Amino acid sequence: MHKKITWVLVADGARAAFFHNDGPGKGLEPIFELGEHRHGADTHEMMSDKQGSMRGGPGTSGSAALLPRHDPHEAEEKRFVEHLAKELDEAVKAKRFDRLIIAAPPRALGNIRKALSTATAKLVSAEYDKDLTRSSPADIAKHLEDHLAV
Repeated sequence: MHKKITWVLVADGARAAFFHNDGPGKGLEPIFELGEHRHGADTHEMMSDKQGSMRGGPGTSGSAALLPRHDPHEAEEKRFVEHLAKELDEAVKAKRFDRLIIAAPPRALGNIRKALSTATAKLVSAEYDKDLTRSSPADIAKHLEDHLAV
C-alpha cells in the first residue's frame, strides 16, 4: 500500500502556492508558486467612471444602449484561476497526488471550484474558506491539521 500524497493549494485571485504532504505530522513541503503581488493600478485607475454607451445603429432610433461594465481585475483573476486549474489537471493526469485540499478566500474558492475538471474535483478532500497566502507553511499546516491527518 502506498502513502496517500496530499497536495494543498493556498490561493487568492492573484497568487497561489502548492504544498506537498505525505502523511500526518509530516508538515508541508513547498512545491511551487504561481502569480505575483499586484503592483499595478487599482481598478478605478484602469477604468472610466462612466458606463460605456453606444449611439445609433440598427434598431436604436437614436437612443443610447448601455454596454456592460468590464472589470479588468475580474478578468485577470479568471485567467489566473483557469491557469491554476490547468496546472492541477496536469498533475492529476500525471498521478502526482491522491488528495487535494484548497484554502482560499470565499470568492476565489468558488472560482477555483468552477474551473476544476471533474477528475480534479473528485480528489478535493477539503476546502478551507480563508486567505492563507501570507501564512508560513507551518501556520498553514496548523490551520489544516485536521484535514491533513485523515
